[in-house]
Amino acid sequence: MPRMGSVRRFFARLGPGFLLAAAAVGASHLVMSPQAGALYGSALLWLVLAAHVLKYPAFECGPRYAAATGESLLAGYARIPGPRGWALWLTLGGTVLQGVGVLAGVAVIAGAVLRVHTQALSVATWSLVVLGLVLVLLVVGRYRWMDLLNKGMMLFLAATTLVAFVAAAPPAEDFAALVVPSLPAGSIPLVAAMLGWMPTGIDVSIWHSMWTLEKLDLLGIPAGSGGARERLRTALLDMRVGYGLSLATGVMFVMIGATFLAGRGAELRGADFAQVLAGVYEQTLGRWMYHAFLVTASFAMFSTAYTVMDGFSRAFEGSLAQLRRLRRERDGASCEERAAGCGPAYWVFLTGTALVAALCITAFPQPVVLVTFVATVTLLITPALYGFNVWCVTRRIADPALRPPRVTIWLGWAGVAFMVGVAVLAVAHAAG
Repeated sequence: MPRMGSVRRFFARLGPGFLLAAAAVGASHLVMSPQAGALYGSALLWLVLAAHVLKYPAFECGPRYAAATGESLLAGYARIPGPRGWALWLTLGGTVLQGVGVLAGVAVIAGAVLRVHTQALSVATWSLVVLGLVLVLLVVGRYRWMDLLNKGMMLFLAATTLVAFVAAAPPAEDFAALVVPSLPAGSIPLVAAMLGWMPTGIDVSIWHSMWTLEKLDLLGIPAGSGGARERLRTALLDMRVGYGLSLATGVMFVMIGATFLAGRGAELRGADFAQVLAGVYEQTLGRWMYHAFLVTASFAMFSTAYTVMDGFSRAFEGSLAQLRRLRRERDGASCEERAAGCGPAYWVFLTGTALVAALCITAFPQPVVLVTFVATVTLLITPALYGFNVWCVTRRIADPALRPPRVTIWLGWAGVAFMVGVAVLAVAHAAG
């Protein structure tokens, strides 16, 4: 029994890392990874590992900065040298531009999964139902419910994916593609989209810093010098568990696509992609897994919509709060700040993006096309946000012991350079 108690305590301390995994698994894993495997076999497997390794410092920055300073990354963005608040304005613009598109994309995918599973209503109708339910849950339950729901849903999705993967594991030589980069003909648009949203957009690191602050407060770990190290250990362990879950499921989904869906990549572009994937599980484990997968995929996409709606709204509210603080500092006035995500701007943005997303859903009936487009646009602002994060943890954390190791910092700047190169490649390809 003590062991079970220890396991329960361990999972009770986790939370924001699972929200990070939920934001990742929903679109880049469930949609793009099987498509990459179906179209190009294991040739793009290296993308999953490369994206996770090169983006790791960006996502570590969120919980590290929050635990070490007691404030979100947006407070660090406000201090970046240059014109007053320029980094916040860039973040705010990206939040508004992406908020609607990303939310519409994940809601449509959730609707497509539910349509296949229930064989009732339309994809658009189910998508609107998902948006409505998420709004209700955010009003009623907020972070506590996100925390509880996502743990169960993400663990179940990972477990069912692992069972299907092990049941018909690909040859060992296929895994050489993890470390041997290649670009098959015609793959650049998908490569750009996967790098933009694998494991997920860098924006999520901002949300992660806010979720971390809320989780640490719920756990009752004191802020300040006395509790900073414990807060940091807790936050980083949680982040790494979620990040490892994202990496493992990403690899498995690519290989499932390569093993079972070769030559069927076109089928994964339409609204029936969920039925194609569910068929893989049925083929491997029996009819019962067909329904189990669709239930789990529905939960996964629902949790993604949940995190996206909350995260973008928090970022919007937090950016405005920091800009107000800068303006008051310029005017010589004091400013009592309220926690990001609790003010009226949060609810205005939440409601507004949900309404606009509902309109977009009827205009974009193909969920995979919409998600791929949004992911490519996301890629264009990724290098800037990545650079902001690295600057914050190297310049704004006072205690050197709480800053990232030198190797992580080097990897971070290498990741920024890599993402600049990828963005240039994507723009050049689009222009050509």
